Amino acid sequence: MIIVEACLYAVSVAVLLAIALATACGGLTSATACAALSAGALMAAWTFWSGRNRTPRWRKLNAWESATVVAFILFSLRTFLWVVFQDDDEIKVLSPNNLGDLSLHITYIREFANGVPFWPENPIYAGAALTYPVGVDLFHSLLTLAGADLYRTFVWIGLAGCLCTALALWRWGGAFAMAGFLFNGGLAGFLFFKTGALADYQDHVAWKSIPLALLTTQRGMLFAIPAGLLLLSSWRARFFETQPAAKDPAVTPAGRGMLPWWGEWLLYASMPVFHVHTFLFLSIMLASWFILRSPARIPILKLVAAAFIPASMLVFLVTDHFHGPSVLGWHPGWMQDEDTFLTACAEMLGTRSPLVTFPVFWIVNFGILPVLIGLLVSKLLSEPRLVWGRAIVLPALGVFLLCCFVKFAPWEWDNTKLMLWSYLAILPTLWKRLIGEWRFGIAVPVCFVLFWSGFVSLIGGIDSSHDGYPIATRSELDGIADAVRTIPPTARFVAHPDYNHPLVLLGRKLALGYTGHVWSHGYDYRKPLAEEEAILNGSPNWHQIAKDLDSRYLFWGTRERDAFPESTQSWRTESRIVASGDWGEIFDLESPPPAPAAVPDFPPE
Repeated sequence: MIIVEACLYAVSVAVLLAIALATACGGLTSATACAALSAGALMAAWTFWSGRNRTPRWRKLNAWESATVVAFILFSLRTFLWVVFQDDDEIKVLSPNNLGDLSLHITYIREFANGVPFWPENPIYAGAALTYPVGVDLFHSLLTLAGADLYRTFVWIGLAGCLCTALALWRWGGAFAMAGFLFNGGLAGFLFFKTGALADYQDHVAWKSIPLALLTTQRGMLFAIPAGLLLLSSWRARFFETQPAAKDPAVTPAGRGMLPWWGEWLLYASMPVFHVHTFLFLSIMLASWFILRSPARIPILKLVAAAFIPASMLVFLVTDHFHGPSVLGWHPGWMQDEDTFLTACAEMLGTRSPLVTFPVFWIVNFGILPVLIGLLVSKLLSEPRLVWGRAIVLPALGVFLLCCFVKFAPWEWDNTKLMLWSYLAILPTLWKRLIGEWRFGIAVPVCFVLFWSGFVSLIGGIDSSHDGYPIATRSELDGIADAVRTIPPTARFVAHPDYNHPLVLLGRKLALGYTGHVWSHGYDYRKPLAEEEAILNGSPNWHQIAKDLDSRYLFWGTRERDAFPESTQSWRTESRIVASGDWGEIFDLESPPPAPAAVPDFPPE
């Protein structure tokens, strides 16, 4: 397990130092990137050295455990070896879930690597700072500046994140927690017995496959899940399996699964820059234990007090100095009123009545899981000795119920990023205190019903027949990269807001990026979209609108010509073309075109 700790500590230190150096120096450079990576490498080496006397405990796995481990390995290899790849001249992603998502991560990585001032401006929304936990993308940019290939690094970071996730899941809850992570689901996958087809049946419901919909697309999860699980495991040992008042919290007892105090502090304090939802869940758990577990109050108070300033500073950054768009809202029922779901109910059940759709939504999405958790809660409340079970299950269930009434992002589905943690937190206790105590003939059918939908959806989602989905053409990217090389990385462009626009994939700032991303980050895109369309259509006041959007350059390529075929292109006669090629043209909206060459006046013969 020390390899997981070393990797997470190294990434945390590298990212935190990179932020400090980039802020002090006005942006990242190859030198600052190497300094940050070197500090991370030293932290990893020191972690290995300090744990050199640990004795790993190995045991032979049974058949079910071995099958779960093999399934996780196969998923990891299939998903991340081809997470992004080149097919002739096309750059493709394997998963349709990564269409758009991976492009936005490439935007952040290349924006940082371009050396923009820190904390960066938002590359997809003019007039705002970046409000996204970019820790993993920032670490990726450090590797890119150090000479690593951009696309291959997606593969290696993905595989490393999967390894850390698998080991952390094993420490947290063994094979059952790993299987629960891989095969979460309800009843949707049972359609397999009707269709006979392998497919991601959960793609069309709210509770989607965690590996496909979250781990593959949300890059912050590659750090947040293993780090969060290690923290929960360590806190379980420190606050509930030992007597904290009688022990030095800076010492790691051998074999207790406890991180050193400074390791807990580092992972917890740095979490906001990697994944805000995970930081929120961990903070809620600490607060609940502070209230309910008196022996843990002093250690929790010390940890939170030590982490308060660095964590607050990181939250300050990723929320645009606490002035970012508000994303909280009252929304009872989570996604049960989603139009797609109600339409499906109308077609299949002949009604949209909540009396029917309400139970159908929860049964289809979660199957027998609510029943099992109800049985588990009943047992925990009836047996006073199960202190840890109540301490982890009840607050986690409270967070889940909170997500059913309050949305933490404009898109209700993003609540899954918190609900995921409630689910993972409950899994070990669900096995140890309920299903694992049942006889074999009952436990096996229960696990089958619990995990079948997720299993068939996962297999269908990584089917080897997938050829990938194109996101860019390498030759077009290379041509545009050469064209914008002399344009400052801080400059903004007016361009069609497509999620795979070549400027986005080169880390260049747009007046307005893909509206789906802008909306999901809490911004109202309607006004800037209308202004951008006015410019691209050649509105008479295009020059003033461009100034209002802080955009000096205009990109006119295939996407723009297709989207605005009736454009008057009035800026063409008033702006200088700074670059052109088969891919299109770039106009400097603040520079007039060069004057036509004078025609010499020759005397008549």
